[in-house]
Amino acid sequence: MRFWQKTLLVMLFLFILTLDISVIMIMNKSWKLNMEREMQRASSEQALIANNIYENLNSVKSRGISINDNVLFDVAHSYADYYRQQGITLQLWDQGHLVYSDDSAAQDITGIRNEKTEEQTVREAVISNELPSPYNHLLLTYRRDIGELYAKKAELNRYFVYINFIASPILVILLFVLIRQLTKPLRQLSNTTKNIAEGNYGERVTLKNNDEFGEVAQNFNRMAEAVQLHVTELSAMAEEKQRIVDNLAHELRTPLTSMQGFAQYLNSANIGEEERMTASGYIWSETLRLKNLVFKLLDLSILSHQSVERTRVSVSELFESVRQTEQKNLELAGIGLVLHSEIDSVWGDQDLLGSFLVNCIENAIHASSEGSEIRLSAYEQNSAVILEVRDFGRGMSPKHVKQVFEPFYRVDNARSREHGGAGLGLSLCRQIAEAHQAELSLESEEHIGTSVKMILQLHNNALLTL
Repeated sequence: MRFWQKTLLVMLFLFILTLDISVIMIMNKSWKLNMEREMQRASSEQALIANNIYENLNSVKSRGISINDNVLFDVAHSYADYYRQQGITLQLWDQGHLVYSDDSAAQDITGIRNEKTEEQTVREAVISNELPSPYNHLLLTYRRDIGELYAKKAELNRYFVYINFIASPILVILLFVLIRQLTKPLRQLSNTTKNIAEGNYGERVTLKNNDEFGEVAQNFNRMAEAVQLHVTELSAMAEEKQRIVDNLAHELRTPLTSMQGFAQYLNSANIGEEERMTASGYIWSETLRLKNLVFKLLDLSILSHQSVERTRVSVSELFESVRQTEQKNLELAGIGLVLHSEIDSVWGDQDLLGSFLVNCIENAIHASSEGSEIRLSAYEQNSAVILEVRDFGRGMSPKHVKQVFEPFYRVDNARSREHGGAGLGLSLCRQIAEAHQAELSLESEEHIGTSVKMILQLHNNALLTL
């Protein structure tokens, strides 16, 4: 049974029970008040009749007439005839002897008389009191039919039953509409959770209530947004890891296949010294490619799991260290390196900043032709410190610029393999920039050149302004 159905049954039961008990209590109280009012009326009328008989007897006695049973009968009969039209019957007793009676009953009762005969139920209000002295030996019994009061009570009971039969279905309909409306937010929340469980993480609860349901909806939407964010991040991480694994497998297959082939060639019996040197040279170059690939992956892993400890780094020393590292490659490529610095120092990790510049310069060497130059600059611009590596080589198309920071991505596969590249240099540069809370900018135009900038905010260099 659903929640709204249980709520409907419970509320219907409690409402009808409470309403019926309240109505029954009101009816009983009203009945008691009516009976008390009837008894008070009967008592007042009995007292009035008794007083009138008393005065009448005094009047008879004052005329010198003796008070006997005949006189008592005549006096009582005269009053009985008058009140009989009002449904009142009288009895007059003299010391237990019935002097006059409108009926055959001979009972001395004060209260409610309820006798059931074969034809009908007789209900009367009965009051018996003595007459005032000196006629206190006389007892006047007053009876009045109150059957109409009982008839009204029975009619009221029937009306109460009819009202129950009519009101219950109406109440069921009203409660059904009310509860369905009140539980509508729960149904929306249930449907939303079902959709999210089925994988639709963008689903949200659209409630504008200002009550508890509205608060639950807002909290649920915040939770759904957090879940969607985590799921998106996990999906992106899973896709990135899978892409890295696929690319890594592809990268490893080529050098391993080459190394296997040349190793088999070296095992051949009849090869000359020149062929042996050629084969061993290929194995050596492929081994260097694998070593570079492993070292790059280790650098990426370290940056992902460790924080950077920043120190004051001299820009001139940093540039000189980078120049010495790349001196041989620059000479072999016939490319010049121009150093230009407008600031004394930056705040960061010297090894990581050096690795950033080295990777950028190596990419610039591969993209440049003999006789060109590469510019390595450090300067301040728009309240930021910028480290820039600019070349004047082939450049890249906008399509390549968008993907160049992805792991294992190569703009020119043939030239990258020729130089032993694994496509991880710029991906490592991006993580180095993120580790320094810096922005990484790459601008490139085909046949004009490429500029890579690390933009360090001044708050990273606050100590350098002293």
